[in-house]
Amino acid sequence: MKQTFIKVLTGLLFAALFLLSGCDEKTSVKTIKEEAPKLIKVDKTYQTKNNSEKVAQNDKNQLPKVDLSDIFKDSFSLEPKGKYMLIIFETDQCPYCAKLNLDIHNDKKLHNELKSDFSVYRLDAMKNRMHKLLHEGKPMDADTKTLIDIYQVNSTPTLIFADKNGKSIFIVPGYMPPKQFEVTLDFVKSGLWLGKDRKNGEVYKALKEFYEKNGIMVGKK
Repeated sequence: MKQTFIKVLTGLLFAALFLLSGCDEKTSVKTIKEEAPKLIKVDKTYQTKNNSEKVAQNDKNQLPKVDLSDIFKDSFSLEPKGKYMLIIFETDQCPYCAKLNLDIHNDKKLHNELKSDFSVYRLDAMKNRMHKLLHEGKPMDADTKTLIDIYQVNSTPTLIFADKNGKSIFIVPGYMPPKQFEVTLDFVKSGLWLGKDRKNGEVYKALKEFYEKNGIMVGKK
């Protein structure tokens, strides 16, 4: 089962060419590498790599914790529940994770879309606990360490998008500004990923094209 999961996710090598990367975190289950965001030509606030890094640095000890209990479900049981599924790997010390959560809290459109159309789970990469995972309609038991290995999580935040059967569609390794996040959710709901081969990066190519059609220029300064 684990080998099948990893094969399905080999398209991540292609994704790394244009998606974001997260912040530096070290955990007891895996070392999360440090790599600042490579993207960001999305809006006036996030026009350059340097600007995004300054925002993260300035906010590191300032961002408030927000209550997202109406969004994040109990991560003991990871299942779609008739919706698309989103699993977010975070840590409490990660400033990009805090900013992502603050965006979800403050952006009404993003907040409402996640609440209505997605089953969202937060997994703390620093804490190894057991989970019941529904993948492609089949239940399995796995701890956080195993899930980190399965999804090849190397940075926080890392976002795993899955269909209504729990089958992973694609992975975004890193922080996304609200507009990009919203467009990503629209891509999932559009179904444009259906029939695409994730092993050779077709899904990520379709996502990149969808971004560009919606004014999100990735992989460019």
